[in-house]
Amino acid sequence: MMARPVLIRRGLVVDGSGAPGAVADVMVEGDRIAAVGALPDVPDATVIDARGKVVCPGFVDVHVHSEVEILRGCHTAGVQMGVTTELICPDGMSFAPLSFARLAEYRRYLRGIYGDDLGDWTGGSLASYLARFAGRMYSNVVAQVPHGAIRLAVKGWEPGPAGEDELAAMGSLVRECLEAGAVGLSTGLEYAPAAHADARELVALARQVAQGGGVVSAHLRAYGDGAAAALQELIGVARETGAALHISHFSFDPRAYALAEAARDIDITWDAYPYCDGCTMLAYALPPPALHTGIDQLLADLRRPDVRQRVRASLEARFPPGSRAWFAALSRPHNRWLEGMTLEGASARAGKSLTDLVCDLLLDEELAPLLILPWPGSPAEQELRLRQTLTHPRQMVASDGIFQGRRAHPRAWGTYPRILGRHVREARWLSLEDAVRRMSSFPASRFGLRDRGLVRPGLAADLVVFDPGTVADRATYEAPRQAPAGIEHVLVNGVPVVQGGRLTGARPGRVLRA
Repeated sequence: MMARPVLIRRGLVVDGSGAPGAVADVMVEGDRIAAVGALPDVPDATVIDARGKVVCPGFVDVHVHSEVEILRGCHTAGVQMGVTTELICPDGMSFAPLSFARLAEYRRYLRGIYGDDLGDWTGGSLASYLARFAGRMYSNVVAQVPHGAIRLAVKGWEPGPAGEDELAAMGSLVRECLEAGAVGLSTGLEYAPAAHADARELVALARQVAQGGGVVSAHLRAYGDGAAAALQELIGVARETGAALHISHFSFDPRAYALAEAARDIDITWDAYPYCDGCTMLAYALPPPALHTGIDQLLADLRRPDVRQRVRASLEARFPPGSRAWFAALSRPHNRWLEGMTLEGASARAGKSLTDLVCDLLLDEELAPLLILPWPGSPAEQELRLRQTLTHPRQMVASDGIFQGRRAHPRAWGTYPRILGRHVREARWLSLEDAVRRMSSFPASRFGLRDRGLVRPGLAADLVVFDPGTVADRATYEAPRQAPAGIEHVLVNGVPVVQGGRLTGARPGRVLRA
């Protein structure tokens, strides 16, 4: 049976291009936008009265750790924010293409970000992994080639450069993932095992992606003081291969931004979320060489005094005196008293050195703790940095959502309405039209999603209707799992998924392929 047409009446259509909005009707037939303009009544159409509201394209989240939530069939946070398409496999992380044994190891390593429940997935190709998403998606999914999983499949946790045969095997897996529809390569150069890759390996894999017009998305090898040097490495990769380059969660840094702006011979963009702090797993603080043979050996090593002495400098550099880094989530009930407490405060209360606290928790929790990492500087300095980030012309919006723990980062539930409420309506850092463009057509065009990101006849009917006067994030650090205000209707492939601010239960999302 054909779905009833949907007629959205008299909303301010902000079409995603950046052009000024105009009041118009939008007609949806099937999974496509049929018409935009002054339209007649349509018998049997579902009518949405959008007077006083904004009608815009669905948002495209280019960096979100949602795939386990999707496989569980419970991922609603994105679509409730107006996100209709999500790029998965960020930071080079995913659970394919991996054998059963490698999958078990990688799950343990990424437990702080993805949790324990992968449903019925036991390993295999990216194509078979993506097939598991059918019927479970509220919004669309786009895969990237996950560098971490690719290297783990071929070389394990072993550090050092890949040999010629290993590079050939990685290249073969990259091509297999691209054939399954991946839109580019994603790498996380601060996370093992991708952190062990050298520039030669990055060039070899990026060249495979560049041949198909894909994008190399990267979590830099370092942020903060090391960001400029880390970015220079990737600019070199882009120059040598011709690949387009996209930097993940790249907040304003004067030297690094200047370097990117000066690299006029390469195609470079980046994303960021509207918060003054990051979030990642505690194991991220260990130097990459600490994980060199596998999780069991890492845990055994962390019991040894000589190993603790070797990782001490790295931990103290990550968390210097006065660090405001604090625990967002712990898995063991007897450790949850630490949630909301800084590492410095926890160290003092436990009567342990920072190194012993971290190593003991990683052992007890089997790598599960999750951290919130506030930016350095005063609130005024943080606010200025955030403004410089969100208003840069090469920046697009992404949530970097992580869904584990009672006190997870609120960006997973609040990013897009926070932009529209706080930074468009209240602070006026961005115009409405520019903000919508950064959340829709800019990311869609960047990653080759040619029928998404605009309100135009013939394109996919991924649409959002929101109230510009009330749209706001409700998620907080104390209670992050709060749906936003003001996102009233969301259509995915022409099907209402949010109606009157409530989920309809429909799951019409698709795996979109390059």
